[in-house]
Amino acid sequence: MEGVVDRCPTGIVGFDRLCQGGFVRNSDNLIVGGPGSGKTTFLLQFLWNGVTKFEENGLYCSFEPDIVEVLNDAMSYGWDFTKLSSEGKIHFLRFSPKTSVSDLKKEFTSLISKFNIRRICFDPVSVLALNLEEQGKIRETMFELTSLLKRLKVTTVSADETIEYESFHPVEGEWTKTDILRFLSDSVTLLYESASSKFGDRAIRIVKMRRTAHERRAVGMRITSSGVEVWTPSS
Repeated sequence: MEGVVDRCPTGIVGFDRLCQGGFVRNSDNLIVGGPGSGKTTFLLQFLWNGVTKFEENGLYCSFEPDIVEVLNDAMSYGWDFTKLSSEGKIHFLRFSPKTSVSDLKKEFTSLISKFNIRRICFDPVSVLALNLEEQGKIRETMFELTSLLKRLKVTTVSADETIEYESFHPVEGEWTKTDILRFLSDSVTLLYESASSKFGDRAIRIVKMRRTAHERRAVGMRITSSGVEVWTPSS
């Protein structure tokens, strides 16, 4: 499997060793965790490494009111996205929750073609379905968007917030938008803001990753001045 599947390495210390070299290229990946678990740091590091280590341009899509705050957070790790943005290698876009999927598709198609974008991050992704209530419509909308990005040969990593818990199987009648996103995604990774570990005070677990023989246990993780670092078990 490892020699056949094309990988999109994150460059995050330890993580790629958990999943045979990184995410499956041109796939849709979800990072889920509670406040302070490291979701945004993971996404920014994925984009930063994409440009600086693998020469892959990126796009960061935010639904938060202030992109400047995100850029300042990145600078605390030494990641000068303003410089990369001025060079046309990284782009930051803020969308309103009311933006239609049709408008998003047009914008993405144009930007990906114009700037040769290979990596896209959404933070948080569930905002895309904020104004949708029907489970079927949410599935249809998200599938339509992710299918387009796969056809355009982009690897997507999205963040969404949740409380800490091991299982992501919803109780009947208690579906949430995040539950639907988890089942649609090619991979789901949980971040824990607290953990009992000799390596760091956090943990990470890959719940699923299609076409990948990944590590299934939760392993230690920490956030340093250089970003996310993941402990890799020897057995």
